[in-house]
Amino acid sequence: MLREWLLIPALAAGLCLTLAPSVHADDEAKPAVEETTAEDDASADESAEEESDADKADEDSEAHGESDSEAVHEEGEHGEESHDSSHGASAHGDEAHGEGHAAASPDPLATDPDLAWWTAGVFFLMLAILSQIAWKPIMEGLAAREEGITSNLAAADAKHEEAKALLEKHQQELAGAADQVRELLEEARRDADTTMAQAKADAKHEFELERERAMRDIDQAKDAAVRQLAERTAGMAIDLAGNVVKSDISSERQSEIVREALGRFVSSDPSNN
Repeated sequence: MLREWLLIPALAAGLCLTLAPSVHADDEAKPAVEETTAEDDASADESAEEESDADKADEDSEAHGESDSEAVHEEGEHGEESHDSSHGASAHGDEAHGEGHAAASPDPLATDPDLAWWTAGVFFLMLAILSQIAWKPIMEGLAAREEGITSNLAAADAKHEEAKALLEKHQQELAGAADQVRELLEEARRDADTTMAQAKADAKHEFELERERAMRDIDQAKDAAVRQLAERTAGMAIDLAGNVVKSDISSERQSEIVREALGRFVSSDPSNN
């Protein structure tokens, strides 16, 4: 708020410093310029008169130079004195001209009471005018600007907090997703191990079933082959025995002999052990 209170006095002081020195400086510069011009004109007239006197003295000394050398010498000295006096007058004119210029340029550090009172009056007048006219719009503009800055800062803080909350939420979601991925990988690994073990067990079971089925088929084929071989062997033996004993054996007796021989063969077969 200090800047707002100092704004109007600063504007008034600036206007005072801009207007007052220019008016007062113009008033002081006019007499100084007039005095300098008058002094320059007087010095120029004196220098012209002295130079004309010196020229006349030189002409007189030249006219009487043939008659008397002493007169020439005295006239020469008089001419030198006139010339020196003319130079002195010229120097005096230059000094007067310099003093006129010095008087025309005022000292910036000098204190002028009239200028001080004028500046103070203009300052307070501008302060009163600006306080009545420009104070309210300036304060309203500054208040609106301060309110806008405050609201923008509050909105920025709210956005910052919202972004921070979203960031934390996303980080938590990422951490949860990583845990879920690890759990899914572990579950998939366990499922793969279980599936592999089950597949191995099923394959082994199927292998055992196929092996047992094949062994049964082999045993059945073996039994059938043995039975067929025994029947043929028994028939051949009976035929041979009939030829030997020269007697016929009935079919019932032949079947009974075959069954007995087959039973003895099966009981004596090593594969049944």
